[in-house]
Amino acid sequence: MNNNVLKSVFFAAVVLVAGIVAMQVVYNNVTDNEADGFASIAPAAGEAIEDAQGTMGEAYEATAEAAENAKEAAEEAAEATAEATSDAIESAKEAEKEATEDATESTKETAEAAEEKATDEGKAAKEAAKEAEKAEKEAAEIAEKAKEAAEEAAEEAPAAGDAIDDAKDKMDM
Repeated sequence: MNNNVLKSVFFAAVVLVAGIVAMQVVYNNVTDNEADGFASIAPAAGEAIEDAQGTMGEAYEATAEAAENAKEAAEEAAEATAEATSDAIESAKEAEKEATEDATESTKETAEAAEEKATDEGKAAKEAAKEAEKAEKEAAEIAEKAKEAAEEAAEEAPAAGDAIDDAKDKMDM
């Protein structure tokens, strides 16, 4: 907390408490039913003035006591503020630590999931390559059968043989 704010709060508390105490003292003396209270002071009343001076001393003492109490309250408030600030800092550090741990765990889980997906995709790629090899072998077998059929047809039809030979040449390419 800012030091100037603390000083202002302390000063305001002292003034407030002193004012309340002074008002209470005056109220008690004015509403007093005894004849020697403030309400019964008449001009040139010597005894009443002496009593008033005693009351003023009491008011001063009460104000001084109130100021001391306000000072103690302000010190306690400052200590409580310092403790609360310390607790807030500690809580923030703990929250940061937990957030870091959560982020680390999340990153690990994401990496594991990516690794698993890559492994699955690698397996799928291997299977696709095997299927491609099978398809290539089947295509080669079909081409061989087509070549044999073309040769048989060429033997049976000599005129079509030239066309078949051209087709064979194109297949061999």
